[in-house]
Amino acid sequence: MTGSETSPTALKGGRYVQVDVTAWPVDSREPLGTKPKQWLGDPKGDRWLMKYTTDNQRHDGTRYRKGDDWSERIAIGVAMQLGVPAARTELAVENTRDVPAYGVISKEVLATPAAGELQSTEELIHGNQLVSIQKVGRERVGYSIWAVQQALDGVAVPDGIEDCHTAWEAFVGYLLLDAVVGNSDRHEENWAVIDRAGNRRLAATFDHASCLGFQLEDAERERRLCTRDGGYTPEAWADRAKSPFEGRPHPVSAALSALELTDRAVRDHWMNRCNDVDRLVEPVWMIPEARMSLPARQFAERVIRQNCRRLLGEFH
Repeated sequence: MTGSETSPTALKGGRYVQVDVTAWPVDSREPLGTKPKQWLGDPKGDRWLMKYTTDNQRHDGTRYRKGDDWSERIAIGVAMQLGVPAARTELAVENTRDVPAYGVISKEVLATPAAGELQSTEELIHGNQLVSIQKVGRERVGYSIWAVQQALDGVAVPDGIEDCHTAWEAFVGYLLLDAVVGNSDRHEENWAVIDRAGNRRLAATFDHASCLGFQLEDAERERRLCTRDGGYTPEAWADRAKSPFEGRPHPVSAALSALELTDRAVRDHWMNRCNDVDRLVEPVWMIPEARMSLPARQFAERVIRQNCRRLLGEFH
């Protein structure tokens, strides 16, 4: 999928950069997933996956653009604050149509093929190839925290992580990230391991766009931000999130369950990263002004603060 965010974050005036990919040639289409995406080649010859924003339809038939670009970029920023190895991802714009196309680009994770070779010596193996799952309606029977732990037995840690000795200890950090931003899409194809000649390591975390109320329209965000109805606030919205694990637990509950399957040192390592909530909300305010509205930022910040409040309050 995509490469680990080990290089400095690209900033301009204290904001994340927006990369113009208009002139980047299309390398191939990406069939995996439900959202429109394609592989592009940058001027240096590296491959990046362009994932375009999607839209929602209003009751009157008109449409509005969702925030699955800024939600992904914020999640990557939060991952860096937590010390979680994440896909190298930047905001992107493509000016090949009458209206600019927005999205994010994520760098290829697999090693670049050697000179004269067509394919990388590495292979990406997604979670659906590692965990046996039966889909029954919206339920993923067999997709449990314990099943993922077993699937990662013997897998090495990803590149760019400190104080973790196993892939499982690192993956717990991925679930902690999901809990902080309220990511509801950590399904079996949204994590992977990298195989190189039989040696496997956990891939950096990727695909976090389903978080922070990205799918809402500003009019609804504003109502939720101003309401006196405790069941309609951003905090109440955050509390209703569900993960794709069996039983559909809240992402906070999933993370806490995973933490219980580690030793105390690992638990403290990850939870200590959640104490400075002000630092975790900084990425919300680093999105360029034209890419994210003020109500979207205020809503996202309150979601993060609520999730951290729950994490710290329920951790034992």
